[in-house]
Amino acid sequence: MRAARLIAVLGAVAGIGALILQFGLMFTSMSAQGFAPLAIAWRFFGYFTILTNTLVAIIWTIAALRPETLRPRLEGAGAVSIVMVGVIYHLLLANRWSPQGLQLVADFIHHTVTPILFGLYWLIRPHGSLKWAHAALFVIWPLAYCFYALTRGAFDGWYAYYFLDPSRVTAGELALSIAIQSAAFLACALAFVAADKMLGARKPAPSSASATAR
Repeated sequence: MRAARLIAVLGAVAGIGALILQFGLMFTSMSAQGFAPLAIAWRFFGYFTILTNTLVAIIWTIAALRPETLRPRLEGAGAVSIVMVGVIYHLLLANRWSPQGLQLVADFIHHTVTPILFGLYWLIRPHGSLKWAHAALFVIWPLAYCFYALTRGAFDGWYAYYFLDPSRVTAGELALSIAIQSAAFLACALAFVAADKMLGARKPAPSSASATAR
């Protein structure tokens, strides 16, 4: 699995670099507005994009150093979440702002490069061990984020995404938004489990010669 390990190394370097770049950009901008370093870090980790890119960077780092310790469920959860980061961003958020310069670089890596690269990485990893029930587990990460985002927002009044901001949407719209997002994540998760089963079924059977040798 040299190709997977190579992608993991490249992905980890690009992903961690983009996270550092994004934090540096936020630190420069927010510190100029009087925010303390701790408050900037708190804001940084308020985004699902940042949290999921961090998760993926951790998975890639493990894959680069000790790939045999990775569990397919963790890789599957990472794949579903990061692909949905790209999908949601390009469908709902990309047209709401126009990043420039280094911000454009960080934005492009977070929302386009990493989802595509991790999807390719996942495709060439071993398959066939996921079960349909795992699809429900893959939705826990985004659901946990919704709870986290709403809880922290209730304390500091800041919400990373407009569709999770109670001051901008009604309670019914908020509940519907979470339900739709959860359904979308579940559909994506089911697609990944189905792909895992198909890819696992295509594994070549051992030849008669090798079977005899065993």
